[in-house]
Amino acid sequence: MLPNLRRIFASFRTEKEERSYSRTAFFHFIGYISFSVIFSLLVRRKSPTLSITPPFSAL
Repeated sequence: MLPNLRRIFASFRTEKEERSYSRTAFFHFIGYISFSVIFSLLVRRKSPTLSITPPFSAL
């Protein structure tokens, strides 16, 4: 079984550095999710009748 890469890299950092990296990653993730939701809502508001239809109609 392969070793956990996060643990290997974390072992070279202090607790304070690890906490800083973890917080930064968390806030980047929250920012990405927030941007995705806002962008999705803006697109939906701009074209409310947008719907995905299959290219061929079913017979």
